[in-house]
Amino acid sequence: MVVAACGASNPGHQQATEPAALPQGHPHAVQPVPGQGGSPAPIASAGIPPSGNPKITGPASITRSVAKGAPTVAEVKAAYAKFQIAVQRYHLDQLNFSGVLLNPASLPAGQWNVSVASVFTDYGQPVACGGVESPPELGVANKTLPCGTMVTFLYNGRAIRVPVIDRGPYIAGREWDLTGATAEALKFPGLGYIYWRIG
Repeated sequence: MVVAACGASNPGHQQATEPAALPQGHPHAVQPVPGQGGSPAPIASAGIPPSGNPKITGPASITRSVAKGAPTVAEVKAAYAKFQIAVQRYHLDQLNFSGVLLNPASLPAGQWNVSVASVFTDYGQPVACGGVESPPELGVANKTLPCGTMVTFLYNGRAIRVPVIDRGPYIAGREWDLTGATAEALKFPGLGYIYWRIG
């Protein structure tokens, strides 16, 4: 097993040219390494999980141009196509997520944030928090949260809690890079807005 220190990930991950062997077993979350951070306290507020997918109803501020880093329609279409190729190539749609999906109605009340997320499928590459990414791995990359911090995502009426396992994304305006298995569990299309909260 290859182990890299937190923050040691190469931001220029290269896509593998050879198909990886099919994964055995069920999706799994990487266990955080002791001493490499924990979960900050979640933001407490009254509320229930939002229904439906995130929709932006107006600009965050008055502006005449697209926000820096906001994905274009072409980028969204390209990310969707790339992710669908990964789903087929690594059979992500055949993974059993029944034991890892959460019932959104049973989640505790709290504030939900909305940010742009993308998907990374650089299988066989080391991840910053230790180990090597494999197709059934559940997790997320974030630029600043400590390794092992648990984050709950909500999309398409599905919810899942996964650990921070890597650094990224390195494209302006994007907050999260979901692993392919995490994105497939949520039926997330590859690039777009997603609900999330710490814990």
